Amino acid sequence: MKRLLWAWLVLAVSAPPVAAQTSEPNEPAPAGATASPVQDDDPDEGAVRFAFPGRPSLRFGDVLRIDFRLRLQGDGHAYSPAEVSDDPAWEMSRRRIGIQGTAFEHVEYELEHEIRKRGQWRDAFVNVRYFDDYQVQGGKFKVPFSQERLTGSTDLDFVYRANVVDTLAPARDVGVTLHGRFNQRAIGYDVGVFRNDGEAARFDFNPGAGQTVAARLAGRPLRLTAATGSTREMEVAVAVTASEVPDGLNSLRGRTVFREPFFAPVYVNGRRVRLGFDADWRPGPFSLKAEFIRVTDERKNQGIFDEDLPVLVSRGWYVSGTWVLTGESKFDGIAPRRPLFQGGPGGIELAARLERLGFGSSLEGEPELPTPRAPNLLEAGLRAWTFGVNWYVNQWTKIQLNAVREQFEDPDRSPIAGRAAFWTRVVRLQFVL
Repeated sequence: MKRLLWAWLVLAVSAPPVAAQTSEPNEPAPAGATASPVQDDDPDEGAVRFAFPGRPSLRFGDVLRIDFRLRLQGDGHAYSPAEVSDDPAWEMSRRRIGIQGTAFEHVEYELEHEIRKRGQWRDAFVNVRYFDDYQVQGGKFKVPFSQERLTGSTDLDFVYRANVVDTLAPARDVGVTLHGRFNQRAIGYDVGVFRNDGEAARFDFNPGAGQTVAARLAGRPLRLTAATGSTREMEVAVAVTASEVPDGLNSLRGRTVFREPFFAPVYVNGRRVRLGFDADWRPGPFSLKAEFIRVTDERKNQGIFDEDLPVLVSRGWYVSGTWVLTGESKFDGIAPRRPLFQGGPGGIELAARLERLGFGSSLEGEPELPTPRAPNLLEAGLRAWTFGVNWYVNQWTKIQLNAVREQFEDPDRSPIAGRAAFWTRVVRLQFVL
């Protein structure tokens, strides 16, 4: 496996240069929709041909376009102390292959599969965009909730998503949405129905919630000001999901960044509601992002005398910032102006993030207890700092270095007795075609 990683790394850094993009950055794709394929600079409506506008692509005139995708990510971990996690020191976290493209001008599609034993389909959907304001998407894709969850894993500012997003945001599921942008694309919306409330809410014997209704509304308020260029593209959004959770130990659980449990599922039954707020601003080489997520699970008839209990409240937030030292713009993704071995060092970026994730029931006047049927659940909270350096070697290859400091608000929740805080170092090698 290490030989394979070295092989694609050498291939990536020695690849021939691609012509720089001189047009204005593309508008970000609507939440939940596939990104528009790269435009053809020399269309030939009647020809069947192969092209390479940054990735291999097969075109059948103006009828069908197939872009081939490959995503490889390998992660190395170093824990301090070593007892923090049982995860291996090195693992291939993602090996995905897929296609995406357009058909008959108004249809977009994407298929992506995990290349591993018992690998599963990640994305498998079709989007009909005859009207820009009213598009319909169906299949398996991400529930429109949380800006960071909707960001692809290869485009993240850090090796891992914020723990609050990874734990509380719903991820992918099978469903259908109506979405679009209007008022000169200043306002976007997504409204959909999904079979369940996302893969992130299902684990072990926990089936998650049932049919889920989701909605997200996003706007760009700086477009109403005198701001110009990418400075005016700050996006703020609010999102909500609603579903029913079956009776049992089916609540969300709390884990550290590296998957060690610190809050076990409790007995729930009834309505699950997510509420999220997020903001994303990328003016030039800088970026600022923030999110807040709150989830409530009803606990009907879950008391020891079959009485209703106060709702379980799971909530968290993060604030992050980045700075591209080499000056590339963050707005449409970093494409190094001077890749390594092609006249420069590539793109270099610094990043930092502060986050918190917590669980409890916030019932006043009752003692806090650590049992899954307690009226007032014992509060559990975890804070984390992440510091990172991202090296964009070229348009296909990125190397990320992260240092993560996690601290438990209750030392008894720590996986290491008597130690409330610890550090973890992570390196990720990434190749995307």
